[in-house]
Amino acid sequence: MTTAPTGGRTAAAVSLRLGLAGLRAHKRRFAGTFAAVFLGVAFLAGTMVMGDTLRASFGTLFASANSGTDTVVRGADEIKAPGPGQGTREPVPTALADAIRRVPGVAAVAPDIEGAGQLVKADGTSLDTRGPTVAGNWIDDPQLNPYTLVEGRAPRAPGEIVVNRGAFDRGGLRIGDRTLLRTPDPVRVTIVGVAAFGTGSGQGETTYAGMTWADAERYLTPAPGRATSIKVRAVPGLGERQLTDRVAKVLPAHYEAITGTQASDETEQSTAGAFLDVFTTLLTVFAAVALLVATFSIHNTFATVAAQRTRENALLRALGATRRQVLGSAMAEAAAVAVLASGAGLLGGIGVAAGLQALFPAVGFPFPRGGLKVHAVALAVPFAVGLLVCAGSAVTPALR
Repeated sequence: MTTAPTGGRTAAAVSLRLGLAGLRAHKRRFAGTFAAVFLGVAFLAGTMVMGDTLRASFGTLFASANSGTDTVVRGADEIKAPGPGQGTREPVPTALADAIRRVPGVAAVAPDIEGAGQLVKADGTSLDTRGPTVAGNWIDDPQLNPYTLVEGRAPRAPGEIVVNRGAFDRGGLRIGDRTLLRTPDPVRVTIVGVAAFGTGSGQGETTYAGMTWADAERYLTPAPGRATSIKVRAVPGLGERQLTDRVAKVLPAHYEAITGTQASDETEQSTAGAFLDVFTTLLTVFAAVALLVATFSIHNTFATVAAQRTRENALLRALGATRRQVLGSAMAEAAAVAVLASGAGLLGGIGVAAGLQALFPAVGFPFPRGGLKVHAVALAVPFAVGLLVCAGSAVTPALR
């Protein structure tokens, strides 16, 4: 039986003792509240941890793939298309490559052509993909080329292509196979090599086809002598900012030079950023639904407990307990449940993130590999939300 408070005890101590006693007395009823808060916090924490992990993994992947590019020359004006992704820029004259090569500090220059290219599988059907379908010229300089040859050889003759590992495996293709590449016109091609993007085995469900410069110029550009961009590598000891400033001085109007880091970040955002936004939003919606259910569960639980304790509260008031102490006991119960459930939810959230990381490759989303990134904000925000939801849902029943 709950003992009456004495004058020597503070209001906070009495409220805490009453609250913990009530929690022990109704622990079965509070189990549902604990589970609801736990699930909501776990989903929210798991979403934030997984989002941070994927951003870090994609960032590392793109940084490693483009680490050899110090400067990128491109059209200065961008025509932004509706929706996510990069817009369209004016092609760069390949003749600019000669002027760039004469800039002090330039070690290598490579015009880069990029366009659309949908690969056809060995059975003659189109290779379905959830990511971009890209075709371009195979860059011979291994430091300027974001792809690394892992099998076969580079394209040398018309109609020869190198494909990324993911497309090669999903398409059931083999070295030497002849197939079609839609650019959008169908082009008969022979697969002579397999490449990996950066340090990974691919870019998820994307498709890449690298061809000779002549083929890329023929099938992917509106006219010869044009490139999507020009990649530049600096001599050892020269920073990318210094090289970029030097290259910018020799460019005519309507063209610009940006650092390799900026170009890599923009490509990462256009390729992975939109997907990550949708992914994290979807999981956050699940977390919000779980927390909404938790709100109703907590409110109903505390309303039921408050109704059952009407006579007990009246007795406590008769023995000298203040209204503040009785209210404090109810809030102490809510706080105890919130702290325990939110703390357990954080651990559960890390487990959710680890489970998602293992699950997605099995269902066709081979994200870049890497350890979980657990940042302080990914723990603090879900914990605070759990406390606020629990305490806020318990206030109204406690005031009755």
